[in-house]
Amino acid sequence: MTAAAEDTPWLRLARISGDHEENKRLWNGYQKYLLRPNTHEYQRQMENPKFVDIVDLSDAEIHSIQTEIPDLPKEMVWFNTISLSTGIAEIKTDLTSDGFYFAFAVFIQNTTSKGLLTLEHAQFAAGLSAIECVFENDLNAIGASFGSFTMFMECRFIERTYFQGAKFETANFDQAKFNDICAFDNAKFAGRAFFTDSIFTNSANFDSVEFHDVTSFDLAAASSAAVSLSFKDAKFFEHPPRFFGRALHEDTDWTGVKLPNAEAQAAPPRYLLEDDKRAYEQLRIKCGALGKVEDEHMFFRREMELTGRLSPWYTRATYWLYHLVSDYGYSYWRPIAGMVGVWYFWSIFYALHFMARDQLHLCMDRVELLRSAMGLSFANIFAVFGFYRRFPSDLLADPTFVTVLLTVSETLLGFVFLFFLGLGLRTRFRLR
Repeated sequence: MTAAAEDTPWLRLARISGDHEENKRLWNGYQKYLLRPNTHEYQRQMENPKFVDIVDLSDAEIHSIQTEIPDLPKEMVWFNTISLSTGIAEIKTDLTSDGFYFAFAVFIQNTTSKGLLTLEHAQFAAGLSAIECVFENDLNAIGASFGSFTMFMECRFIERTYFQGAKFETANFDQAKFNDICAFDNAKFAGRAFFTDSIFTNSANFDSVEFHDVTSFDLAAASSAAVSLSFKDAKFFEHPPRFFGRALHEDTDWTGVKLPNAEAQAAPPRYLLEDDKRAYEQLRIKCGALGKVEDEHMFFRREMELTGRLSPWYTRATYWLYHLVSDYGYSYWRPIAGMVGVWYFWSIFYALHFMARDQLHLCMDRVELLRSAMGLSFANIFAVFGFYRRFPSDLLADPTFVTVLLTVSETLLGFVFLFFLGLGLRTRFRLR
C-alpha cells in the first residue's frame, strides 16, 4: 500500500491492507505488542476480554509492519498517546476502525475529517480526546467502548452522529455543535456527562440512556433555538439532568424516564442535593411554561422530596405525610384508600366503644349496632356534605369524651382526605 502524503503513521497502520479484517488484526496485534513491556498496564488491560482475545503477531509480522511504516513507534510507555492527526490538518478519506482496540490514549486536535469516520465497537482503553475538530461526514460510534475520559470539546459534527449503545466513563461534549441528527440511544455514562454549552441544531435522542452521575445540559447564553430532545425510558441514577439556561422544546420527551430514588439521594452531600433541588425546580418551571402537566408534576414531586429531606427535622414529617397521603398531590387513589381505611377502623372503634356501654344493649343488638356504627363513620367522613341527616343519631344521644374524640378526629381526617382527593383529581385530569 502506498501511503497518502497526508497520512500519519497511525493512519497508515489503520489502512495497511485493502481488507478491513486484516487491518483490524494487524492494528490490534501491534497494540498488544507495544503494551507488553508495560507489565502493570498490560495486566490491567488483560482484564478486558476484548484485549485477551487479540491474537499476538509473529516477529515477522511485526518486522514487516515496521519496515513498511518506518516512522511508526516501536515502543511506548503507558502515558504516550496515539496522535492520529499530528502534522496534518485534514483526514481526507474514510477511516474505518470497526472493532479496533486502542490500548493507549487517542488524541486528535484542530483536524477536519472529510470522510466517513467509523468507530463501531471500537475499544478505547485509555480514552479519546478530540478538541476543536470538524467532522464533515457521518461519525459512527455505535457500540464503542470509551475509556476513563472521553472528550469531544468544541467539536463540530456536520452530518449525523451515532453513539447508540456506546459506553462512556466521564464524557465531555462541552461547546460541541451537532448540525444534524444526534443519537445516543441505549448508551451508558458511568461517570459524569457534560453537554454544557453544546448546540443541537436538529433533534437529539437519548432514549434508554443510563446516566450514573452528574449530567449537564446547561447553556450559558440562551442564544440557540430549542430543539426536540428525547429522554424516553432514560435512567438518571444519582442526579437529575441540569438544564440551566437552556430552553426546552415542546416536543421534549420524558416518557418513562427514571429519576433518582430516595435511596440514591441519601448518599450525596447536602450541597449536591441543593443543586439537584434547583435542577428539579428549573425543569418544573420549563415544563410548566410549555403546558406539559405530567412532566411538570413529575419534577415537582422530586423537588418536594428533596425539599423535605433538606428541611429542618421538625418539618420533615409534614412532607412525609404529604407524600404518603397523596404522592404530593398527584394520586387520587391514595386519598380514596385513606378514606376507606378510616371508615373501616373507625367503624370498629365505634362498635367496640358503644358495645362497652351497657345501656345500649337494651335496645340494640350487635349486628344493628355495627350497622349504625358504619353509618355513623361514613357520615363523619363526609360531614361536609350533611350526611348526618341520612343516619340515625341514637348513638350520639349521650356522647362521652371518647365519642367526641372519635367523631372529631374522623371528621378532620375525612376533610384532609377529601381535600387531597380533589387535588389529585384536579392534577390528573387537568381540572384548572
